[in-house]
Amino acid sequence: MNAAEHVHQLDTLFICPQFLFVLEIKNIHGRLEFDQLTHQCTRTKVDGTVEGFPNALTQTERHIRFLKSLIANYPLPIEGAVVIANPSAIIINPSNALPIFHVSGLHKHLQLLFKKYPQKIITEDQLTQLVQMLLSKQTAPRMQTSIAPSRIRHGVLCPNCSYQHAMSFQRGTWKCSYCHYSSIKIFAEALLDYRLLVSHNITNQQLRTFFGIHSSDTATRLLRKFQFPYTGTYRNRVYHLPENLLDHMERFY
Repeated sequence: MNAAEHVHQLDTLFICPQFLFVLEIKNIHGRLEFDQLTHQCTRTKVDGTVEGFPNALTQTERHIRFLKSLIANYPLPIEGAVVIANPSAIIINPSNALPIFHVSGLHKHLQLLFKKYPQKIITEDQLTQLVQMLLSKQTAPRMQTSIAPSRIRHGVLCPNCSYQHAMSFQRGTWKCSYCHYSSIKIFAEALLDYRLLVSHNITNQQLRTFFGIHSSDTATRLLRKFQFPYTGTYRNRVYHLPENLLDHMERFY
């Protein structure tokens, strides 16, 4: 979630007309000790090894302060808790400021919050506006890959052959020479893979190289068919693959 220059990665945010509930979820095993004076979490393993971790309680308090500034126009109280997802973990010195408990206690804690805040503070319309505002602040993480493009299998791969064989483009459709499966729309899924793994942009030459299209005119017709936005002149044209690629291409089938 991004607001101004502050970026906060929230594990879970529970929203209702009575309150907001921030959950910091940790899947850690061992003996967990939370020191409120040093703001440190330490884990002691079975073999006696002691490790330090960022204090989830401090993280949760920071998220609460961030949300308070973000929803200043909404009079909702904000609660927080640290939830330990690993059932084998042993919690030592739980905080007096924020609750910390195993995931099995989450349902009971929610019941306590609804008893604490029995009345709706905002209307359903206000709740919808709040959710939309929070979603507008959300930034999807960019997928990063260390896979070299040369190691990525090229082509439109046949789903009927468990993606073992590449399909060829023949007379407006993609056909597998091995099992004879054919599909028009399979190209959209393959192009989405290209967008995720290689680049958000593609040229005529790159389309031919990656998808095994031998004709420059055929590649041009494919790119023009889906009306992708582009920059550059005819020879240097770069087509930009939109974020909603599948929905965009569906309109032209």
